Amino acid sequence: MKIAFVGARGIPHGYSSAEQIALHVGKRLVARGHEFTVYCRTGLFKDRSSNYEGIHRVFLSTYEHKLFGQMIHGFLSGIHTIFCDYDVVHVQCLTNTYQSILPWLFKRNIVINVDGQEWENPKWPEALREVFFKSTVYLSLAMCREIITDADGMYDFYLKQYKRPSTIIEYGTDIINSSDPTILKQYDLSPKGYYFVAARMVPSNQIDVIVDAFKQSGSKRILALAGGGDFKSRSFQRLKENTGERVRFLGLISDQTHMNELYANAYAYLHGATLGGVNSALLRPLGAGCPALAYDSPFNREVLEMGNQKLCGLVWMNIDELSEGIRHVDRTPGLVQELSGLSVKQIRRKFTWDLVADQYEVFYRGFLEKWPVEKIRSEVAFQKVKYLVD
Repeated sequence: MKIAFVGARGIPHGYSSAEQIALHVGKRLVARGHEFTVYCRTGLFKDRSSNYEGIHRVFLSTYEHKLFGQMIHGFLSGIHTIFCDYDVVHVQCLTNTYQSILPWLFKRNIVINVDGQEWENPKWPEALREVFFKSTVYLSLAMCREIITDADGMYDFYLKQYKRPSTIIEYGTDIINSSDPTILKQYDLSPKGYYFVAARMVPSNQIDVIVDAFKQSGSKRILALAGGGDFKSRSFQRLKENTGERVRFLGLISDQTHMNELYANAYAYLHGATLGGVNSALLRPLGAGCPALAYDSPFNREVLEMGNQKLCGLVWMNIDELSEGIRHVDRTPGLVQELSGLSVKQIRRKFTWDLVADQYEVFYRGFLEKWPVEKIRSEVAFQKVKYLVD
């Protein structure tokens, strides 16, 4: 199969789930004999070679803007696909739905992963959320006889709201082991001496909750927050001025080797994301054996639940619950060790990139060969069986 991936910033890039799917699924499918092409934003890459780990890269320029950069790039990518002989064009996120109309009109096989609740994301202006994203849902359902959702909760939402079932393919991650803990010295941190937060994936009001809960807990460890541009905002600057030395703002960390070490050596991971569906920022620390204290949403529970009402992490709803959770794990290193093992087990069973690649390969084939949608769903779901080992 010849597959094109539209909707990522490009590869390699450590920014979000779209880039992770493009890279990790792409290189696995290439190893199985398929052709996989990822559309990349020219301005984000110094190395613009046409091949990365067997994946073909097409570079197209765009106006680099926080809100509209990807929309413009998606539109240009959609035009480019018209002149290529792809079997499947994978479009990631509702942000790129309108840009898919033209290739769809030219009879390209458009596959859309609608991703999470973009219409709830506060980074978008309210008018854009209410009009644009809700209209993209209807357009996606009209263009595709089957869409991809990334969580049971998102499946339920589309079924209830739009009377449309979907194929569930969750995100994945790698099993991460610490290989060079000396990297922590660059951040003035020590192994198991800090709680870690990937702040970019957390709403700003939840950052306030996490910081206040940490301070309220009286933990002797350090709270380390890694993030990008949001740290330049006025609210973050005020927060930084009032936190004290036990809260560290590490800034943007683009080196993924460093991020792996920060995850693998953290005492625990504090996760405040509230939007659906499955959040890749929660999967990565679990794959590093870093126990999570996650906001109690259905989507986060979907990641943590192991069956028989057992969780591989702790959940919280407010400052008091989080601060008590921090105090509890501070006093119970044995619990942290137990949850660490369960976290890695959970990733191996449900969230490896090998599983995700298996599911996408089946989906693409079923979509291309025009299987009944019920067969596509069942065959994709069946791929999980071989990974459900104790």
